[in-house]
Amino acid sequence: MSTGFQRQLSPLSKLNHTISPAYSTSSSSEIIPVPPPRAMSREMDGVEGTWKSRLGSWQADAVDHLASDLHHIEFITPLIEDIHEIKKQLMDVVGKYVDPQSFKAIMEVWRLSEDFNNSQKEEDFEKLGKFILTLSDKQLVCIASVFSHMCNLANYAEAAHRIRRRRAFDREHESHYYQAADQTIEGTFENLLKLGFTPEQIYKGLCEQTIEMVFTAHPTQAVRMSILRNLRRIADVIIKLDRPDITPFEWTECREMTKRALATLWRTDEVRRVKPSPSDEAQQIVNIVEDTLWEEMPRFLRIVDSHLQKIGQPPIPFTARPFLFSSWAGGDRDGNPFVTADVTMNVVLMNKVRACNLYLNEVEQLLHDVPLHYCDKELWHYLVNLPPLDGLGARNKKPSLRFKSFTSQVPEKEVYRHVLVHVRSRLMATRDYHEALLQGQPKNETLEKYVYKTTEEFVEPLLKVYESLEKCGDWFIARGRLTDLIRLALAFGLSLLKLDVRQESERHTEAMEEVGQYIGMGSYRSLPEEEKMQTLVNILESRRPLIPREWQCSDKVQEVLDTFQTCADIGRESLGAYIISMCHYPSDVLLVEVFQREYAGMGGMTQRVVPLLETIEALRSAPHILETLFTTSWYRKHLSDKHNNVQEVMIGYSDSGKDGGRVTSSWELFKAQEAVTSVAKAHNVTLRFFHGRGGSVGRGGGPQHVAILSQPSDTINGYLRVTVQGEVIQQAFGLKAMTDRTLEAYLTAVLKADLVSTRSVIRDEWRDLMEHISDVSMSKYRDVVYGHPRFVEYFRAATPEQELGRLNIGSRPAKRKQGGVETLRAIPWIFAWTQTRFHLPVWLGLGTALRDVFESGKGEMLKTMYKEWPFVKSFFDLISMVMAKANSRIAAQYDRVLVPEELKPLGEELRALLDECMEHVRKVTGEQEFLDNDKITQRAITVRKPWLTPMHMIEIETLKRIRNGDESAEINDALIVAIKAIASGIQNTG
Repeated sequence: MSTGFQRQLSPLSKLNHTISPAYSTSSSSEIIPVPPPRAMSREMDGVEGTWKSRLGSWQADAVDHLASDLHHIEFITPLIEDIHEIKKQLMDVVGKYVDPQSFKAIMEVWRLSEDFNNSQKEEDFEKLGKFILTLSDKQLVCIASVFSHMCNLANYAEAAHRIRRRRAFDREHESHYYQAADQTIEGTFENLLKLGFTPEQIYKGLCEQTIEMVFTAHPTQAVRMSILRNLRRIADVIIKLDRPDITPFEWTECREMTKRALATLWRTDEVRRVKPSPSDEAQQIVNIVEDTLWEEMPRFLRIVDSHLQKIGQPPIPFTARPFLFSSWAGGDRDGNPFVTADVTMNVVLMNKVRACNLYLNEVEQLLHDVPLHYCDKELWHYLVNLPPLDGLGARNKKPSLRFKSFTSQVPEKEVYRHVLVHVRSRLMATRDYHEALLQGQPKNETLEKYVYKTTEEFVEPLLKVYESLEKCGDWFIARGRLTDLIRLALAFGLSLLKLDVRQESERHTEAMEEVGQYIGMGSYRSLPEEEKMQTLVNILESRRPLIPREWQCSDKVQEVLDTFQTCADIGRESLGAYIISMCHYPSDVLLVEVFQREYAGMGGMTQRVVPLLETIEALRSAPHILETLFTTSWYRKHLSDKHNNVQEVMIGYSDSGKDGGRVTSSWELFKAQEAVTSVAKAHNVTLRFFHGRGGSVGRGGGPQHVAILSQPSDTINGYLRVTVQGEVIQQAFGLKAMTDRTLEAYLTAVLKADLVSTRSVIRDEWRDLMEHISDVSMSKYRDVVYGHPRFVEYFRAATPEQELGRLNIGSRPAKRKQGGVETLRAIPWIFAWTQTRFHLPVWLGLGTALRDVFESGKGEMLKTMYKEWPFVKSFFDLISMVMAKANSRIAAQYDRVLVPEELKPLGEELRALLDECMEHVRKVTGEQEFLDNDKITQRAITVRKPWLTPMHMIEIETLKRIRNGDESAEINDALIVAIKAIASGIQNTG
């Protein structure tokens, strides 16, 4: 038996490139440590005998065996051992800080949880619940913290194990090591070549595709960043311990680092005491960029280049844009009054400053890499003609104080360095200029002359250096750090993350209503849609300003108008899309164009306006909305002149799911994409979809590789824009190696979606059956959620929905306004049901529809659809994942303790519907156990289960005490920690 923390590496392991564990198991199952090797460099011939004499003959046989085994990359055993060792070390830390009685309670809860996890008997479940009833508020906090940390640690141990197994696959290229081989670049290239695609076609497909990830701050990661960094350190230790050349000192250092990280975790307050501001959220997203993406993105592209080389193709050119990155943090004001025009401006300035600092570090490193004393004539002439930096001379008198490393004078012949010093000086001017604005200082006209205005201006000298190196035969130097820097600049730009702006359509209507009343136009809101369109077109075609400059409007409207002014001041270089949430009509789009033109001026460049279609009604209206826009002459010309004839449409997975249930949401999204694509083709408009996916399945989340491949034909076309939200950011980019895997999953999926022409033929009878399933499912869903007179009351009693605000996990209020389910945001709606393991928004209505399908004799057709239609397979695989996480017994416990007697029959009825849904979903997928078709996700859920049940029991008990009037600080903290732990264990907030 071995663990990542106990594992020592024998030099014998080098013989077959495997990593051997350093613990052997005696006949009594005692764990016996193998001492670390004293001399890793000694010759192989003498090592075996030395080890045998030291360990004794009984253990020598074990070492012989371990030298050739694959234990460390077995599917689940090493992971369980790592988690066991982490738990042991955490308990050692906890034991030093808590009182004996509390420690005894922790161990008793763990024992009872283990008993239940192994037996699944009701009596063991009740024993655990009864023991938790006896605990004090203070003990509940302590136990919740231990189990919360273990949920987080298990997540990162599982991520490390995935990395370990992938590294084995990369070394040996054996698919049995790694079950996701078809999602790797190598596996994808091999499969495409087998299908008859040429290497040139693969290369062309890669060069023409763009994947833009848009980071959003909601749902904000429920785990604090300070905790996440220590979790990352522990994962890094697990990975490092797998190195075959680890030294005894490094091994000891790893153990000490683990102890420090665990002690820091335990001594860190898990509870966020202050609600984050929008600026805080923006900073957290930039932290992820700095911590992992900045280094890994160019490294990943080098990996792609290496695989292209294997099939005889050149590296990805600089003209390609394989990855782009944007953000909503600081720009998403939909329902968030704390995101103001000033906040948006400050976030843009802050991002620019941090971008310049990152680029300055890269340029300084690059200066050391190019001490070459020759270049081609073109670069020499380019250098001579660069604008002088006389105005910066006085600022650079003490270079040692301004530059980190490269401070020496550059010899005249080192032209490459001269060009880069010029770039460095302008970057510093750019940073200092924006930093002064961020601090509220007036514009510095001297600095402003040297500020980089566009990414192209910044990249130009870098490309000149690159071209010169290649011409002079130094291509190998050119394709090192310089290539990485150019690719970083092309992906992140001078703004690091382009900022989208999002606002609800009603806010624009309110603004136009006030404007219309003031200028004598009358009520805009009361106009029919056709008249609204004509009025807006008349305004757009007129050269006269709409809004009098001296007008004093309401504060609410002023903020809307200030936002448009701020966006005009910022400019398109730093901004992405202007997104209209709750967009229902074509006039919603034109109205934003009116306000943009008002503040940008007649010839000003404006943001692209993106309608967000997020309700069932809006999705069904999508073709009409775009048809009307494309047949409006002003808009059609505007699209061609200002936006290269490209229309972007955002489709929302969150509110459509809350509106009609997951089945109907998925089907309506599929149909809307097909219909809108047809409209765009008819008008020769290039259509791009922006997928507004959340973290959970209920909000469109789930494995993105499969989701991309399940999209309708001709809807991706080399371009994918998608939100990456909340805890998903940490799961995807929290570790450097996982960042590589994330980028790879997106890249290969988009490539396959575009190239593979052998798409499944969607038969009309399949569409009819999906339509029927959707209708029946939505009818049942709405009958319960919107039709049952006491459903909302039950929802708020059975879940911690009312208490979620205590978490301080996001800057935005949980509701748009007071009211029922329709006013509740999708995030807390999903979050609350996830906490109870009921996951009701995902499956409600589906079981009823599936029962009808099987009773009508169409079950076999549905099974065929699951096998042959990627959309259906993706849908049911995601449902299977949710079913694996769902737990009727846990959900019933919430009802038993928290729900009034008169509402309990509703809970029983809903749990019966869940059981029915589970039964029929298994019929469709053919699984004996949920996720039998996805063993990796099944493993991830399995290793977390022991930690979750006690957390549910603690959450139930704390909710009961709080609702009975116990408002002590300890009970409040216990609830918050429990909520966070469950979110971490299930790996979903909303």
